[in-house]
Amino acid sequence: MTETEKLPPRTFGIKDIFTCINLLGGVLAIIFCIHGRPDYASYSILLGYICGDALDGFVARLTNTSNTFGAEFDSISDHLTQCVAPAAIVYSFYQDISVYLAGALASLLIITGSVRHARGTTVSTNFPGAYMGLPRTISSFLIIAFLNSGLLLGIPGFLWVGVGLLVLVSVAHLLPLPFRTHKSGQKGFEKLLALSFFSTTILAFVFIRPYTFDMVFVWLFSYTVLSWRALEPHEMKAFFARAREWSLAIRRAR
Repeated sequence: MTETEKLPPRTFGIKDIFTCINLLGGVLAIIFCIHGRPDYASYSILLGYICGDALDGFVARLTNTSNTFGAEFDSISDHLTQCVAPAAIVYSFYQDISVYLAGALASLLIITGSVRHARGTTVSTNFPGAYMGLPRTISSFLIIAFLNSGLLLGIPGFLWVGVGLLVLVSVAHLLPLPFRTHKSGQKGFEKLLALSFFSTTILAFVFIRPYTFDMVFVWLFSYTVLSWRALEPHEMKAFFARAREWSLAIRRAR
C-alpha cells in the first residue's frame, strides 16, 4: 500500500455502539423475564431504546459513518428488542392465566412482526411519508406500556383487554395502512411532538417512575390512532396507490 492510499473506514463505528446498547436492552429483558421480573425487562427495553436505538441513526449522520453493515446490524438488533424480547414479556405476564394463552400471544407478536419485516425486505415500501403497517417499535411499546401501566391496571379484566390490544396491533403489522414516519418530511409540530415524547418519558422515569409507562402508552396510542392525519390528501392518495403496487409486487416475488 502506497503512502497516498488510504485505508477504508472501519465497518464497526461509534454509531454501532449505540446499536449494541439497544441490543443489550433486549438481551437483559429476556434474562429478567427468565428470572420472573417482566417489569425490569420492560424498563430494560425502554432504556435500550432511548439510550441506543433512538441515537444510532443520529450519530451515524453526525459522524458521516452510515453504511450497509450499520443498517443490517440495526435491523437485527431491532428484531430482538422490538419483537422477540417484548414477546417474552407478554409470556411472563400471561403465563399465570394459561401457558397456552401466553405462548399463543407471544407467538402471534413474533410471527406478525417477523412477517412484516420479511415483506418489507422482499419489496421495499419506498414511500417517503409513512410506514406501511404499524411499526414494530410502536406495537411492542404499546403492549409493554399497557401491561406495566399504573393507572390502567384498575380496568376490569385488565389482562383480557390487553389480549384484545395485542391482537389488534399484531394484525396492524400486516395491514397496508399509513403510519407517519419520522425519517423524512416531518413537519415542525411533529418534531416538537417527538421531542415532547422523549422529554416527558424521561422526566416521568426520573420523578414519577410508577407512571412512566402510562406516559408512553398515551403518546403511542395517540400516534397509532392519529398519526395518519399528518399526511396531506394527495399524500394519502399516493400512499394507497403505492400500497396496491406493493401488494402486487409481494405476490409476484419469488
